[in-house]
Amino acid sequence: MTAAHGVPAGIPHGLTAGQVARALNLKEETVKRALTTGALPSWRVEHGRGWRYVRPHDLATFAADRGLPLDWGELL
Repeated sequence: MTAAHGVPAGIPHGLTAGQVARALNLKEETVKRALTTGALPSWRVEHGRGWRYVRPHDLATFAADRGLPLDWGELL
């Protein structure tokens, strides 16, 4: 079953940089740079470690806009 924006059911609502890197087959440092510059939209949890999270539909848009293959199976 597919959810909104072509995102498969069962994908977490907030993805870490490591998860995004695996799904796009990129280095985590590359993903973190995209998060820091705002190229890949995210939200930040201010308490604790201050990790950034990516919404699945933002990941899908980012990948499509750049012609990057996206392997949702890496996130299930």
